[in-house]
Order: sequence, then C-alpha cells, then structure tokens
Amino acid sequence: MICVLLGPANDSGRRDRPIRTGRRDKPIIQLPSVALRVAIMVGIAVVLFTIILFRLWFLQILSGQQFVVQANDNRLRSVKLVAPRGAIVDRHGQVIVENRPGLAVGFRLMDVPDGQLDREVTDLAKVLKMRPGKIRTEIMDHLRPSWPSGEGAWPLTWENVVAGKGSSLDLVVVKEDISERDRSYILEHIQSFPGVETPSNYLRAYPHGFLAAHLLGNIGEISKEQLKERRFKGYAQGDLVGQGGLEWSYDRWLRGRDGVAKVEVDALGRPKQHDPVPGGRLPEPGDTLVTTIDNNVQAKAEEALRYAIDLAHTSGSYKANGAAALVLDVKTGEVIAMASFPTFDPNVWVGGISTKDFKKLSDPQANRPLLNRAIQEQKAVASTFKVVDAIAGLEEGVIAPSTTFFCPGSFKVPISSDDTVWNCWALDGHGTLDLVQAITQSCDVYFYNVGYLFYQRKGTELEDWAVRLGMGKPTGIDIPGEVAGRVPTPAWRRSYFESEVDKLWTPGNSVNLAIGQGDLEATPLQLAVTYAAIANGGSIVQPHIGKKIVDAQGKMVRDLPAAEPRQVDISQSTLDVVRRGLYEAANSVTGTSSAVFAGYPVEVAGKTGTAEVFGAGDYAWYASYAPANDPKYAVVVMVEQGGHGGTVAAPATRLIYDALFKIQSEKVTGAVRSD
Repeated sequence: MICVLLGPANDSGRRDRPIRTGRRDKPIIQLPSVALRVAIMVGIAVVLFTIILFRLWFLQILSGQQFVVQANDNRLRSVKLVAPRGAIVDRHGQVIVENRPGLAVGFRLMDVPDGQLDREVTDLAKVLKMRPGKIRTEIMDHLRPSWPSGEGAWPLTWENVVAGKGSSLDLVVVKEDISERDRSYILEHIQSFPGVETPSNYLRAYPHGFLAAHLLGNIGEISKEQLKERRFKGYAQGDLVGQGGLEWSYDRWLRGRDGVAKVEVDALGRPKQHDPVPGGRLPEPGDTLVTTIDNNVQAKAEEALRYAIDLAHTSGSYKANGAAALVLDVKTGEVIAMASFPTFDPNVWVGGISTKDFKKLSDPQANRPLLNRAIQEQKAVASTFKVVDAIAGLEEGVIAPSTTFFCPGSFKVPISSDDTVWNCWALDGHGTLDLVQAITQSCDVYFYNVGYLFYQRKGTELEDWAVRLGMGKPTGIDIPGEVAGRVPTPAWRRSYFESEVDKLWTPGNSVNLAIGQGDLEATPLQLAVTYAAIANGGSIVQPHIGKKIVDAQGKMVRDLPAAEPRQVDISQSTLDVVRRGLYEAANSVTGTSSAVFAGYPVEVAGKTGTAEVFGAGDYAWYASYAPANDPKYAVVVMVEQGGHGGTVAAPATRLIYDALFKIQSEKVTGAVRSD
C-alpha cells in the first residue's frame, strides 16, 4: 500500500510560477522585473531634470539681457518732452510768432485711483475756474481716437472712463496755460489730486499783437479725423499740430521732434526722487519759417483798412464794417501783405480758446472776425473787371483801341423785347469815348456795349478770358480756406437754377458781366492776380507766403520757391492799351482816382470799382499796380458796404504804397463822387 503525504504548499515555488489573470484562454502577462522598472523611472527623471536645466540655462544665459531690459521697462516710465515749436518770421527776419514758457495741467489716467476721477475733475475745475464739463470733454476727446471699437467694445461714456475702461498712459492735458499760483496750489494739495501733473510746456507768443492774425492759424491737439489724413502720417494721439493758416501748412517743419525722458517709478507707479535715468532722447526744436510778409507793410495795410472804414463812415456809408487788402509781388506772386478787418487777437487761442471767446468771435453781430476776407470772401468786383472786358474784346476782335461808343448816361439793349434801362454811374453821361478814355473814366455804357457785342457772338469768350486771367478757381495759395469765386456761363445757369426762365442766358447777363456785376464773384486775392498779370506781361502767378525753412542756426533746410507762372498769350499792343487806360485813370484829370494819385511820387496805375451787392449795399474796390512804368507790386483793397472805390478804397491803397516805397505823405480823402 502506497501512502501520499499531504502538506502545505510551497510559497516560494508558487511565486515562481506565472500569474494567470482573467480568463484561462488568454495569454499570460509577464510583469517586468523590479530592476527594469526602477531603471525606467530613473531615466524619465533624468530627462525631465535635463529639460529643466536647459530651460534655466536658456533663461539666465541666452535671454538674461532681454529680461533685464523688460524688467527695466516695468520700472521705468517714458515721459514726453515737448519740443519747442519753430518761429515764424517775416522776410527780413523780424519775428511774427515765437514761443514763451508756460505751464500745463493734465491727468495721467492710469495713476488716478479707481472711481476717483469724477471727484478730482470737479475739484480741479474749481481751482482752474473751469466748468467740469469742459474738463470731461477734453479727456473724452483725447481718448476718442484710441477708444476700442467694434462688437463687444465698451461705449465711450464718462461713466466708462471713470470706471477705468479706457485708461491712457499719456498725459491728458486739460489746460495748457495755467498760472504759477494755480500750479503751486495743486502741488501743495497733491495728495488730493493723484494722477494730476503740471508739466512745463511751450506756448505761442505774438510780439506784434494782432499783426497778420488771419495768416498764422493756431495749434491744438490732433483730432481723430486728422490722424486718418495722409499728411499726418506718423503723428500720435495727443500731439499738438497746426490748426489753420501757416501753422497748418508748414506744421511738418515747425513742430520739431519731441524728446523722451526715462523716470524710475516704485511699485505703485510713483516717480522716485533721484538722478535722471539714462536712455532718453532730447527734444529737437522745430525749424523757422521765413515768410514773404513784410511786417511794416502788413502793419500799414491793417491801418489802411481801419482808415478806409473811417472814410466810409464819414462819407455816409455807416454800415461799412469789413475790409480786406492784398499786396503781391507781380513777378513772383510773393504775398507782401494780406490784411482782413475785423481782426482778432491770436492770443485767445493760446492754451485753448474758451467757449466765451469763441462765441464772441463767431457772433454775426461782430461781423465774423475769424473770416479771412482776402481769400474767403467772394463778391462782385464791379468796374475793376473792365480791364478783362478790354483784353477779351481786343484779343477776340470784338473791339479795337479806336472803337468808340456814345454814353448818354444810360443804355438799353437794342432789341424790342427788352425795355430794361442800364444806367451809368455818371448819370449825365460821358459823351463819346474810345477804349482808353472809357477805362480812364470808368464809363459803364461803353462796356455795356462791349458786353452786348459778346452776347451776339453766342459764345463764352469773355468768360473764358476771365478764367484765363485767374478768376473762377482757387489761386493755390499756401494757406487753407481759399474759395474759388465764380465766373458765370450759360452752362452754369442751366445747372444752377431750377426754373426755365432763370436757366436762360439773356443779353442782360452779358451786359451785367461786362461791368463785373450780376453773378460774377471773385476774391481780393484773385483780383490781385489778374492785375499782376496785366503788370507783368501776362503771367498768372501763384500767390504764396512761405519763402524758406531754416534751422536754429539759420542754415537753409528747404527753399520754398514760387511755382512757375502760367503764361497767358496776350499781345503787347493789347497790354499797352489797357495799361495806358489804368495809368490815366490814376493820373489824368478825368481819372476816377486822380484825386488820390495825381502827383504822387510813384506813378500808380489803378482802377476803381463800386459793386452793388444784393442785400449788402455797395462794396468799394480799388485794384492797382506800381510803379506804372516798371511794375513791382499789385495792391487790391475791398471795403464792405463802403460806398465808392475812389472815395474809400483808393485813399487806403495810397497808405499801403507809402509803406512799400517808404514815402512820407499826408492822408487823403479821395473823390467825393466817383466809381
């Protein structure tokens, strides 16, 4: 008998056998040994540790300098150092506009504690004696160009600004010209005005007061619309730029280049008190604009306009309250003087014009002081236009120098259907006159006949000559705001008027045009260009005020040469006849301005004009050039509601010639009765 001993299983042997998991029909999984598993874990740790070491090496060795720079940027603040703007001087170097030191005040919104902006605005307004709404408007206008737009953007409202949803790193200047007293108060109470700064700045100064105010323009913060303009490419929000006049036209050179200062700040963004941090850039002053203006002549032109207004009042034209004067170099188009009355003090714009001052300057009762009448007022030019009739008539063969007409004091169009009577300014008539005599005595009837002859030709020859001689389009002067004037034509009437009757071009339209009336309109500058062309032999000059740009040392930066004149083909014989008529008008006994210029030390050639302006009375004109035998300057004077040109405008013109030729003469009153 065989006996089997049964006992406990051998544990160690059991561990040596494979472990079966799951179903018995599946393969048996062999687990890795403990050593292998440890090796894998160590390998992973080594790889991770190597990556970390490489990253640390990259950050500290390769990119260390970059992060140092970024760290410095985090603790350094860039502060704009405004560059002093360039001066504007006259042709002889006499200053017209310069700079003076000033103080500004503004908010750095990022430094204003949350929710405190509205309270600070109210408190600051009391100190500055401003309306809080004005300060709010300044802040919002500054933020507007950079305010986020599009779907999901916060709307630009004061509530959102106070909530900090549109903070700005730049200083938002709310007033540019504050007193030292106000600045001291703000600094003494700076704990009540966190985020408010009072930096030094440069302000425009006008040593000659009102002189040339209409030419200069002013400066102000660039607008959102201007930032989109091509000419302001590269400019930034908050930049101060020229706003009108020469400041606008030559802003590129005048503004200079702002500098940058680096200021170290603490964790709260407050500047630390120690030496300046290197790494900034000094401001570069703007260049100087040398103009064609002569300060002495400009001052005399402005005086002449005031004298013309006084003469108008004395002669019974009590409504006279506006005037303009132009002085051109007939060969180059340089503007020696350009005056407009009423004028204004350019200092009102310094530091931002107040609502009260702007309202005053815009008041119609003040007769629009901001309007530059020399280039922005277009009116009928009356008898000064007769030289255009003469040139057109002679060049087109409508008349000859010997052509005569009889003036009984009135004119009727020789067609049975028109009974309109056109009176001459001399109601008792001039008798029989040739062309030179007609210009000399400014006979309306003579030129009524010329106008009717043009009408019979059924063309636009007279109108075309007016355009060739500089009317009906801008002259291209280098300051903004110039209007185009108007030379009426049959096509213009058809497009402008609505009723069929008004669309018709009648004999009366040609007759009216011939004496510079009706729908014809021109500016004083355009008329000066026309007379300059007669004086210089038929060259249409482009008026300009900028002469050259020089740096602070007087070195030429850029020359601003005159544009090449446009030549009009006018025969010498035609020019001789017209010039003779203009000379006689100023010097012969029968001339309409001889009471002013006969016997004057410099011979003047000129033409009076009295324009009937619908609803505005008579405008007095005088267009001229001198010396008559060797013309250098063309001078035009216009006086709103001033009455007769020979009574008011011609005597004012004489004052201007006194300054041009350095003549000491007495003021004259002109003819009592004249065209």
